[in-house]
Amino acid sequence: MKIYISIPITGRPPEVAKAQAERLKRLIESKGHHAITPFEVCPEPDMPYSFYMGRDIEALLDCDAICLSMDYRHSLGCQLEKEAARIYKKRIIYEYDMDELEPINQ
Repeated sequence: MKIYISIPITGRPPEVAKAQAERLKRLIESKGHHAITPFEVCPEPDMPYSFYMGRDIEALLDCDAICLSMDYRHSLGCQLEKEAARIYKKRIIYEYDMDELEPINQ
């Protein structure tokens, strides 16, 4: 399963957000799934917010599921990604329920 990782980024130091994204990516991939972070989708610095959100939604639509970080409610971008996932019937996985993500036999 291909899973888009949704984390708050705006207003945070980039290294903190990147560390959170990488931690979730490692956890998801340890179960045999493919994870994609917003930083992989948009490595370009200093672009408008609309550019990043557009690329993130595009990446999400190419995934089977979304993983929402524990602090997603504090981010308008994460809330938008969650709503897009709901509308397009993507599986929604919450970080605090990650234990329920079934491992893939490799």
